[in-house]
Order: sequence, then structure tokens, then C-alpha cells
Amino acid sequence: MSDAAAVHRVIAHYAGEGLLLPRTEAEIREHIARFLVLVEKRGKEEKVLGCVALEPYGAGLAEIRSLAVAPDARGQGRNVGDRLMKAAMDTARRRKIARLFAVTHRPEFFSRYGFAPGPRQIVPEKIERDCATCPKEHKCNLIATVAVVCPERELLPVLSGAGKAL
Repeated sequence: MSDAAAVHRVIAHYAGEGLLLPRTEAEIREHIARFLVLVEKRGKEEKVLGCVALEPYGAGLAEIRSLAVAPDARGQGRNVGDRLMKAAMDTARRRKIARLFAVTHRPEFFSRYGFAPGPRQIVPEKIERDCATCPKEHKCNLIATVAVVCPERELLPVLSGAGKAL
């Protein structure tokens, strides 16, 4: 919770550039448990280097959201974005989430982590939850990217009530 204001400042920076959707500090506080935050300790102080949120869409799907590196931490050899992505993917695997997706301006970044690009329609859950009410819905040029991170969960058979595969 103590990082919420700093997370808000990082996200607000990129929202101001039109690269991320804006989030209020209250919204970040309300959902802080969904965030992974990378901090650097400097003596007794901590500096937020970046953040990423895992937004759940049910047991088998989550969105990589609000992935942001603090502007003064970019390009300094710390690999903040890489570390955040790996931490998010590892967290998804531990939680047995089958698929992750991101809606992005930079699909090439996500392709480095095994995400395949496609139209936003490949994640109808996202369209239903967020895109339908977004003012940019009809002018949106974001690309959806999807990765299977826990294949054993995605490939499980659907069982009937008697325990038999359908």
C-alpha cells in the first residue's frame, strides 16, 4: 500500500503520453494486491522503478496491465521491464493461470515473451469488460497479444459431473 502513490505517478506519466490508460490513485489503492512493484533500496528509502498488474478474468485468464517503468529508470541497464514481465509470468504460473494477454501499442515487446499478436477480438472478455465503454473503442489501434503460460491448465478436458471427459 505504501507504494500506491509512486505507482500512480509512474502510470500517470505514461497515461499523459497516451501510452497507458489513466488510473486514479484511489483505483490503484483499491487494487494494489494485483500489482507487482519493483523497488530499489537506497539506504532506508525505497524508490519505485516500475510496476505491472495482473488483472484476473476468471481462473484461466489474466491481463498484463499497467506495465510501466519509471522514466528515470529507463535505459539504465536495470532491465526493469524484463524483470517485471518475468515476475508477472512467474506469478501467473504459480497461480496456475492458463493464459495471459496484453492490449498494447508495442506487440513486439510482448512477442519476446512468447505472446502472439492478434486483433482485440481474440480476447472477448476484454472487449466486454473495458473496450465497450472506452471512448477510443471505434478509433482504437491497440493490438491484443496472448500467451499460454500454464499449458497443462489450458488443455485439461472438460469433465461431466460423473468425472468423465466430455
